[in-house]
Amino acid sequence: MDHSHKRPTDITTLDNIAYTSSIKYSLVDAYPLCTSGQCLLGVLSAATSLRTLDRVMAILILLTLLSSITFSGLILYERYLVQGFLDNFTLLLLAGAGSVALFCIASIALLPTARGERVRKIWLGLLATGLTYAAADTLAGLALIPPLSPALVGDQIVHHRLLPNTHSALYSRDFSYIQHVNNLGLRGRETLLQKAPGTRRIALLGDSFIMGKGVEDEKTAAAVLEHALRQDGHLVEVLNGGVDSYAPILSLLQLRTLFAALDLDLVVFNLDMSDLLQEQAYRGRAAYDKNGRLIGVDGRLDELALTRTQRWRNWINEHLYFSRLLVYYIQHWAHRHQSVNVANVVGIANPTILAHTLASDTDSRDEQWQLLFSSILDIRAFCAERGIDFILTTYPWGHQVNQREWTPGRLAFVPEGAVISDRSPQRVRDFAASNDIEFLDLFPAFRAYDGEAPLYYSFDMHWTPAGHRLLALELQQLIADRP
Repeated sequence: MDHSHKRPTDITTLDNIAYTSSIKYSLVDAYPLCTSGQCLLGVLSAATSLRTLDRVMAILILLTLLSSITFSGLILYERYLVQGFLDNFTLLLLAGAGSVALFCIASIALLPTARGERVRKIWLGLLATGLTYAAADTLAGLALIPPLSPALVGDQIVHHRLLPNTHSALYSRDFSYIQHVNNLGLRGRETLLQKAPGTRRIALLGDSFIMGKGVEDEKTAAAVLEHALRQDGHLVEVLNGGVDSYAPILSLLQLRTLFAALDLDLVVFNLDMSDLLQEQAYRGRAAYDKNGRLIGVDGRLDELALTRTQRWRNWINEHLYFSRLLVYYIQHWAHRHQSVNVANVVGIANPTILAHTLASDTDSRDEQWQLLFSSILDIRAFCAERGIDFILTTYPWGHQVNQREWTPGRLAFVPEGAVISDRSPQRVRDFAASNDIEFLDLFPAFRAYDGEAPLYYSFDMHWTPAGHRLLALELQQLIADRP
C-alpha cells in the first residue's frame, strides 16, 4: 500500500522527528555531565541547528537571557559592591532575573525536541502579553502621569531650588507620590504675587521636613495649617518655603530673593537637627561682596550623582504608570518583615549629621552653633526691617522622640542602643531666650504624642501625615490669635 501521501499531523518535520527520536527530552539527557562552558556551547549549538522560525525564537530567547544576566550583574555590582548591602527587594530582583535566565536556557534546550512546539507557544504567549502590557503601561503613563522634572535644580544664589510649574516623582520604601511645584517655585497650589486685600500671608521656611517629603501636596504642614486657620475664620495664605536639604543660610538667601516681593506678614523658620553641619558645609561654598555681605551659595556644579537603579526608577516613574505602582508595592511587600540591622537600611546615610544629638558626642560645637545662629539672626533682621513677624521653631527627629519612631531607619544614622542627649535643643532654647526671639519648642509635643498613627516613617526619616498634622496643630495654637 502506498503511504506516501500521509504526512505527520505535528508541524515538526520528518528530519526533526528523526533527530529528536534519538534523544531523551530532558536537559540532563541532552547535555550529560558537562561543564557550564560546555553547556552554554551546547545550547548555542542546538540553537543554530533549528529551522528559521526556531532561530528567530532562539534569538529572542538569547536576548532575554543576556538581558537578565546583565541586569543581575549590574544590580549585584551596584548594591553589594558599591553600596555594601543586599536588601529583600534586591534579592527579589536577583531571584526573578535568575529564574528568567534558567527559563531561557531550558527553552533553548527544548526547542529542537518534541516539546519545542509547546515552548514556542509559551514564548509567543509571553511575547503577546508583554507587548500588550507595555502598550497599556505606556499609554496609561502618557495619559495619567504629568511631565516630570528633577526634584531639585542647581542655582547660583540659593545653591538649589525647586523648579516652578513642574511635577516630580519622590519615592522610598515608605512612600511614592508626585509632587507639584507651583508658579513661584514653592510646593503647593498656584499663588499670586499680590495677596488679596485683608489676607495674612505666612511663610514656613525649612528643609525637606517642612517641604513635606513623604506626603502628598495637601497633607504638608503648610497646607494643613492653612486649612485649619481658614476653618477658624482666618483669611490667610500659608506658603510652603521648605526645600530639601536647606539650612538657615539658604533660607536667608531664599527670603532675599524669592520672598522679597511677596509681602509677608509672618515668617516661621523651622530649625532642623541636620542644619548644624549643613550650615557649615554651605558656608564653605558661600560668596561675599567686598563689604562682607553674603551674595550666594553657587550650587550649579553640584550635580546629584544617581545610581543606575535610581535612573531606571526615575525613568519608570516618568513614563510607566502600572510599572511604577507595581515596583512600589512589591518593594513595600518585600520589606514588610525587614530585620532590624544597619545592612538593611536604604541609602547611604551620613551619621555625622546627628552625632551632636547623642550623649557620646564630645566634639566642641561652639563655632558651628555660632555660624548657624548668625544666619538665624540675619533672617530675624531681614523680617524686622520689613515689619514681618518672626517665629523660630525646632523639632526632633524620630530617635529623639521615643524608641518606636523611625525604626529601623534610625540605625543608618544612630548606633543601636545610643543614648540621646538634649544638649542641642537646649542650646537652641537658650539662644532664642537670650536674643528675645519668639520660640516654639516642638520637642514636648512630639514626645507627648500618644496617637495610633506613627509620626515618622519606618525607614525614611521624614514625618508621616500624622507628623505634619501635629506640627500644624501646634502652629495653629500659637498664631491663631495673633493680630
